[in-house]
Amino acid sequence: MKTLRIFSVAFAALLLASCGTSRKASSVIGGAVPAPLDEAGAMPAPMEDATAMPMEDAAMPVPAVSAAEALVMNSVENQDLYIEIDRIVPRKLPQKETLDGYTISIKDGILKCYLPYIGEVRYSFSDENAIAIDANKVPVKTKVTYNPPYKKCYALVEFTFKSRYNSEVFYFQIDIFKNGTAYVRVESQYRDFINYNGHLEQRPVQKENNN
Repeated sequence: MKTLRIFSVAFAALLLASCGTSRKASSVIGGAVPAPLDEAGAMPAPMEDATAMPMEDAAMPVPAVSAAEALVMNSVENQDLYIEIDRIVPRKLPQKETLDGYTISIKDGILKCYLPYIGEVRYSFSDENAIAIDANKVPVKTKVTYNPPYKKCYALVEFTFKSRYNSEVFYFQIDIFKNGTAYVRVESQYRDFINYNGHLEQRPVQKENNN
């Protein structure tokens, strides 16, 4: 009987030990291994990911503005335009390059320009100078449209002025691009339209007072 009692006690202890091991194993299988507790019995704080990039460092860099773009934006914003003409583009005749220094200047609401005209004229001019598109310190009111939907330019500048020789009225459209390119279209009720291609330039210092 004594031998049987000892065997029963040993078998019960072995059974309890096996049940505890089984429960512990079942808590690990199919799940993450729990983190060990610290000395105070609390869960340790999660470790920071050293590879994570701070939000301020992850921001996209702002692209630098070129000198040409800065000139364009400042000129349009201040309505201080100085355009040098490189090419004359008539409606029906061959286009022509020019290095003769033709310019269009708008500053403080004052227009100055002298542009040769090539094309069909439907008016009898008594003065030969009237054939050219000539404005000598003429007040103009400009309209500026940024990123016009029907064009690909940065800004569209529009204005009109009346000829000092007769009743002719000129309508200007100037497309200005961020690289400084300028396309000028001039229309009139007495002649075919004409285009001028040019570029925006820094206003010469010696011409500051005369626009």
